[in-house]
Amino acid sequence: MRVLLFDSTAYYPSSPLFLEALNRLSQESLGRLQYVFVDEAKFRRGSGALLNRAANRVLRRPSVDLKGLNSELLRQVRSFAPEIVLIAKGAFLTPATLAVVKAESDAVMINYATDDPFNPRVSTQYMRDSIPFYDVYACTKLAIMDDVNRAGCVCVAYVPFAYKPEVHFPERSATEAERRKFESDVAFIGGCDEDRAPFFTRLLAAIPSLNLALYGSNWDRWPSLRRYWRGFAVGRDFRLALGETKVAINLVRRANRDDHVMRTFEIPACGAFMLAERTDTHVAHFGEARAAAYFDSPSEMIARVEYFLNDASARNMIRQHGLRVVAGRDTYYERLRTIMEIAETTGLRQACASRVLESP
Repeated sequence: MRVLLFDSTAYYPSSPLFLEALNRLSQESLGRLQYVFVDEAKFRRGSGALLNRAANRVLRRPSVDLKGLNSELLRQVRSFAPEIVLIAKGAFLTPATLAVVKAESDAVMINYATDDPFNPRVSTQYMRDSIPFYDVYACTKLAIMDDVNRAGCVCVAYVPFAYKPEVHFPERSATEAERRKFESDVAFIGGCDEDRAPFFTRLLAAIPSLNLALYGSNWDRWPSLRRYWRGFAVGRDFRLALGETKVAINLVRRANRDDHVMRTFEIPACGAFMLAERTDTHVAHFGEARAAAYFDSPSEMIARVEYFLNDASARNMIRQHGLRVVAGRDTYYERLRTIMEIAETTGLRQACASRVLESP
């Protein structure tokens, strides 16, 4: 089996999502599974330069070398002759490129849809126009599945996010200085959206003395929240931020039609107590007040925070159960096995006609 993986190291070590899982499968198969990795990040324009990013917006040009990226995918398909092409998002792969891949290759084309392709804030027109060229669309959001099917992909599967055991685990080696640096009552890791900020402005109004830690982009642009912004937390810092907080908040993006997010599995995998926005998927996966706690609104979040800050035993019980729920079950290795099973289905293109699949 030959697999071509298209993803990005832009958010390393949290991405690429399936690279370690592919390596493990290759070792388990004693080399019968081979893979190559195409890194979108290598084609990014000025990823660290504010001036270049501003120029991209002004000139309305893509943030990647579009020609170089698409040419590299075709080059690898032609030289490696993959049987499966697994693309994570693929925001800048053009329909013309995918049409050539389909014409010149018998590979099963799979998109792992980390975002809603119909949400223009997080997607591109290339993504939407490319949907009919995929044999399988593995969706991380239940709400987009019918739309993807109607847009032209006949085989649509629900394959949730997961966590990477190599990155997401309880950090046991924190120094005293690190504990003081990352200590907080409440922590949130993720970008600041207009619909997210009110959760924390109202929380601070209710509990002015709260030790709040906000990690991610744009929190420093919100005047009332700027002082609580602690930069970015990736890799070991991600584990420390979660390990040294009492309550880890998990918000979904409604505009992205999320029913869960990456942190849904990363937070409990790091051994933290998760207070999550209530969704059917969250409750179905973690149970009601067993492996996670939930809220429906900013006011309920405030009440839940106040309660759990004063009940360490309840936090600890839920935290331990959450870690047990995800351990070994919700990894990208297991998600990859699900995707491979779908791809290896006999007569895939015929069998999947007008089907909507759900992962176990």
